[in-house]
Amino acid sequence: MPRQHCRHVGGTVSAAARALAVAVVVLALYAGAAAAIKVNLVSDVHYDPAYATADAYGACTTISALPFGQVGCDSPKSLLAIITNDIMIQRSAYTFFAGDWQRHGMTSTSLTTTDVFTPLSNYFARIVDSCIDTDFNTPRVTTVLGNNDAIPNYFFNITATPQTTLDTQVDVMKEYALLTETQGTVMSKCGYYSGIASAQLRVLALHTLVWTYKLSPALPDTETDPCGQLGWMESEINAARAAGQKVIIIGHIPPQPDVFRVISRGAIGPVEDDMYWKPMYQNAYTTLLSNNKDIIVLQLFGHTHRFAILGDAEMGVPLVVINAITPLYGNVPAYLTGDFDMATWKLKTLRQRYAQTVFIQWNDGLEVGAALGITDLTNVSSINAAVAKMFANDTLFTNYMTLRTGGTISDPCTTTFCRVYTVCAMLYATHDNLARCVRSQTPSSSSSEPTDSRDSTPTPTPDSSIHVDAQPQYHLRPWKNWISNPNGPYRDPVTGKIHLYMQYNPNGPLWGDIAWYHVTSEDYVKWTRPVSPVAMWADRWYDRWGAYSGTMMNNNYGEPVIMYTCTEPENIQRQCIATIPSSDLAGKRTLNTFEKSPLNPLVTEESVPGLVGLENFRDPTEWWQDPANPDQWLIAFVARIADSDGDNAHVILFSTTDPTFQSGYSFSHSLYVYKYSTDKMLESPDFFTLHEGGEHYLKVSNIRSHRDYIVYGSYQADPSTGKYIFAEDSERSFTFIDYGPFYASKTFYDPILNRRMIWGWTNDELSSQQITSKGWSGVQNLVRGMEYDSVEKKLKTYPIPELKGLRLDHLYSRAETDPLVLVDGMPQTLIPAGINITRQHEIIVTFKLSSMEPFNGATYYTDSTAPEFGVMIRANANLSQHTTVSVRMPEATQQPIANRAQDMTWTPIKVYAGASTNAAGNCSAECAKDRTCISWTYTTSPSPTCALYWKTSQRVYNTTAQSGTVNIPMLYMDRTHSGSIGSSQPILGRSPVKQTNPNVVRLHIFVDDSVIEVFKDGGLETMTGSLYLRRGESQTGIAVYTKNMGSVTVTASAEIFSLGSAFTADTDPKLIRSYTNSYYNLLSAMGVAR
Repeated sequence: MPRQHCRHVGGTVSAAARALAVAVVVLALYAGAAAAIKVNLVSDVHYDPAYATADAYGACTTISALPFGQVGCDSPKSLLAIITNDIMIQRSAYTFFAGDWQRHGMTSTSLTTTDVFTPLSNYFARIVDSCIDTDFNTPRVTTVLGNNDAIPNYFFNITATPQTTLDTQVDVMKEYALLTETQGTVMSKCGYYSGIASAQLRVLALHTLVWTYKLSPALPDTETDPCGQLGWMESEINAARAAGQKVIIIGHIPPQPDVFRVISRGAIGPVEDDMYWKPMYQNAYTTLLSNNKDIIVLQLFGHTHRFAILGDAEMGVPLVVINAITPLYGNVPAYLTGDFDMATWKLKTLRQRYAQTVFIQWNDGLEVGAALGITDLTNVSSINAAVAKMFANDTLFTNYMTLRTGGTISDPCTTTFCRVYTVCAMLYATHDNLARCVRSQTPSSSSSEPTDSRDSTPTPTPDSSIHVDAQPQYHLRPWKNWISNPNGPYRDPVTGKIHLYMQYNPNGPLWGDIAWYHVTSEDYVKWTRPVSPVAMWADRWYDRWGAYSGTMMNNNYGEPVIMYTCTEPENIQRQCIATIPSSDLAGKRTLNTFEKSPLNPLVTEESVPGLVGLENFRDPTEWWQDPANPDQWLIAFVARIADSDGDNAHVILFSTTDPTFQSGYSFSHSLYVYKYSTDKMLESPDFFTLHEGGEHYLKVSNIRSHRDYIVYGSYQADPSTGKYIFAEDSERSFTFIDYGPFYASKTFYDPILNRRMIWGWTNDELSSQQITSKGWSGVQNLVRGMEYDSVEKKLKTYPIPELKGLRLDHLYSRAETDPLVLVDGMPQTLIPAGINITRQHEIIVTFKLSSMEPFNGATYYTDSTAPEFGVMIRANANLSQHTTVSVRMPEATQQPIANRAQDMTWTPIKVYAGASTNAAGNCSAECAKDRTCISWTYTTSPSPTCALYWKTSQRVYNTTAQSGTVNIPMLYMDRTHSGSIGSSQPILGRSPVKQTNPNVVRLHIFVDDSVIEVFKDGGLETMTGSLYLRRGESQTGIAVYTKNMGSVTVTASAEIFSLGSAFTADTDPKLIRSYTNSYYNLLSAMGVAR
């Protein structure tokens, strides 16, 4: 038996007590049937010596920061002290540390690597010295380096000599006996080394940073073995085999996907976006493991801050990702202890230890094998079988989610995709296998439990093998590459020119390398791309990760100023200022080049109290004068804040007294707090009035639903502070701006037309392969006007009248005085397919109904009996393929559907505790009241809960649940028969019978090849959708139809136009005469038109 001497760390005891304790331990050891050894598994400490000072990382920049650490910050010294004490109490014989010693953002401070490594090495030395086992060689610890241990983050030049930062770190670790001289010599070359932990065990400490996509400087594809690490691994494994030793591998960044990033995106992306390691290195590493799985017993990694256990059959060796100590990303500080069989080094048990009560008290968490149903932690097949059960077994999945973030579920899965991808990522390590796993788990009705097939809307999987030839002509986009959020729309009051900027990847059609793309117009109709269309590049240390969304507005001196979110790797979000060069302002005023302020970044994470995660502070609004202090200006951003009520989504305000808007910003207060966001975060806020002195509106973007909505309320002084806040109006619930993927919209005020307008972005519903094949992604929606309807009590958006300038030919006309009379089930063709080859149409159809009784909500319908009227677009000759845009009643029941719960394919809008009486009825009533709600589910287990949904998906069997759908008319786009190779899911949203002129319904539809925009009744409801048709040239037909209207007479009048391109090389002022008379008169007055 080993002679193990563990120091007492809990105070002084008498000699008699010590003797008794030793006797008990000895008896216990000899009573055991098999010898076991206990080890510590620790990762991601991220020690911040500047905690609670102005130089701290994250939100903890004052002495008010919690003494033992808090969410949104890296680890203070006090947290290291208490965790060191807890680890010492475990009396473990060996410690594995999976890297990231240093805090985030080392480059933004005067701290040196010695400031971190010296105190942290001292703590590790205490842990090592607390328990001496003579069966282990010294040092009884293996540590590795993480990406944050490089300065700057992810930077490691494999050809540099010497490696200054690495050499310093190695010297400190040798000083504290964490490395031998031999190990230090090997490690100083490229960051990896090995150790003979005992006669039976060899440990390989890897530097996995060199195998990742994010390594800087990037390696060429010809570099097949950076630093010779793979070859070194093979020789070490061979040496272990010759010596009869087992092998444990430890590194920092794991050979896995970035699970959090993929889940946040909501879809699988390209391999370079999803995976940490480059496939060429991961494949070589996997081959080494597979060929030697008889002696390699375990892989240990960190980096993700979340626990995981992987049983990948191709690797053949179990992989454990260790929890983080730092609480930065909302996790609870946690580590693992493992019991190994000394003879075989097989892992027998694995238990979590986690912090509680503000990190002061430490508790035993779940034992991994028992909690997850894994019968053998060393057997990949056993792990794989247990993990696979998590797709359906809620108990196992809940246990895993509890382990994942440290004894509590701090970021639950709220969608089916989240759960499926999370589980698949513990079954497979490669991108291709993960994608196949996700596809195989797409919800279907094949479950042994009964489902409600009428509500089944399975997640689409676009056929990635089919090339898409989609060419919208009048929606703004570059000829190639990715675009997204509209940025800084601006009408120059001096030249009258309109400037629109947008998020842009200059290097490809997928998201990344975000810069600002620039287009201009004289009239909102014809647009010009400058010769050099990139106005701002991501070219400074503070925005290298991307020049994100921003605003452009005149300061108090009439000079345009840009505020934008500048992001440093890894997605550290701050706010920066740019201006227009003075030579340009005094000259042609092209506004196609920006100058970044030498003061950047101007607003940093240190200024945001309670910020949770450095990636959660972005998207500036316009500036406005502070009503409480006319000498200062306010600007808003979104942020995730840990406040007195928990972890919530905030719209926060900063103020400045600088009339140039270029300096002097300080945190003011929160304008608005939303407590129902499952992401704890909003995006792309706007705070505006439609005219001077008018009502204020708040516009925000919701990440999960990928929709924008309007919040109604009052901008008023807070009685307790005197500062102005936005108080939500409970009588006017939120409304979506658009029921489709209209997102990250930006409003702006046109000082010449004296009106506020809004632009939005629509993304593609295609696979990454298809997007790459067609070469571009994303369009800007048509610019819209904005108006408040005081009768319907909602903001509506509509196509601005200037867009009539896109019209070419008048293809069809049927006057309201001589309308078509529609017959149920007999569509009437207005434009036959193929008669006009254009795929660009503007369609205006006015329906008149003799009665709106079928839509008053008194009658409940099935899908086959629901009344409906609308327009068929993109139809073929016999109408067998078509897309419908209609008003129809939903499939709904008067009584709740028992034993059915909506699955989590779509995230709820709100989830709250159910009422104590008439719970299901109250849940139904809440859904009816909330104008964004389509369906609801009330469950009694594990606790009474009401969930409101913005979209209906499959309902699954659940004996504790009741569900229902609001019985309100819907604006509905049905793509079931479209033939689209993209999504065929319906797009829908509430469209109640309007109070004014209710029997008349107008559908105004813009068709631009793959992009469809719909405006109902002057923009009371709008909808954007996409169609990707393989035979697009033969699907140009347009028809009108009715279904199930009974005795109600429906007539239709219509006007249809073909539309031209939005882009032109010449903007001849003579052509402007044909756009709109009102705009021509304006140009004449300005002396532009002749």
